[in-house]
Amino acid sequence: MAEKSFHFFPRLPAELRLEIWRLCLPCRVWEVDFPTSLGLYEKPNADGSYPCQVKSTAILNGLPPVITRVCQESRNVAHESGGIVPDDFYDDSPADAVWVSPTSDGVADMFWVDPKRDSAHLNWLPHYEAIYENCSGSALACLAWSSRQVVGSPSIMGGWFSAGCDHEEERFDVLYQVPSCWVIMHVSIIHANFREAAQSGLFGLLGDAPVQVVPLSNREKINALYRFSDQLSSPGRLERLSPESLNLQFKDNIIKKMGSDRLLSKMHPAIMFRVCVSKCNSYNKERLSSG
Repeated sequence: MAEKSFHFFPRLPAELRLEIWRLCLPCRVWEVDFPTSLGLYEKPNADGSYPCQVKSTAILNGLPPVITRVCQESRNVAHESGGIVPDDFYDDSPADAVWVSPTSDGVADMFWVDPKRDSAHLNWLPHYEAIYENCSGSALACLAWSSRQVVGSPSIMGGWFSAGCDHEEERFDVLYQVPSCWVIMHVSIIHANFREAAQSGLFGLLGDAPVQVVPLSNREKINALYRFSDQLSSPGRLERLSPESLNLQFKDNIIKKMGSDRLLSKMHPAIMFRVCVSKCNSYNKERLSSG
């Protein structure tokens, strides 16, 4: 019979301790720009505000991993491959991948990225150019280059293939250069505190991967995330769309946009779940009940 005894963590062999720390590191969605509320909600509240200030979810997602705040050994492990994007990170990017927009401003100065574990994501949609000023370059080309700096498959918003996306000057051909890409067909924002998110086990081992891209084919995790939202003390109403209908919409939109099904082999539909630790849902409920 195996001996039932507890070994203090500091007394474990150094190689084993380091490997445990590495297993604690999150595999995250590295956002190359901030999401915007106007991109996720069809219309604002009566007072002009939005149900959730979704930018805060990106800031939470870009924080250094939890183990950077445990001890020097764990912090050193986290910095083996990850860190805040250095000033010279984009120096090697080609000229056609240089993209400037108000939503990407400041991202490189504050978001943690781990090239060995992360995947790149673009929140930008083409119709934003009619809303924001001082935009230049190709967002898709920037994403294609960024995706080559990290290990995971990139992701873009499904709005790129919608009927209203008429910005043909964007270089859609760069999408053929990536091995595969997730297309976000729906975004669900779950309002929970950090402890609830961490204990669920759905947002990384330590809860520090609060943005999740879940393939439509992964029904088990999608259902688990919806159940988690229902079980919260103050659940928000999540719009739940049928994976089957989203998949049909995904195929139809891409074929119509690209004029063929050639891109389908590279594009894969997914749902994005974002954790917001602010009490946006409670705040909006209070306003609705008093309105």
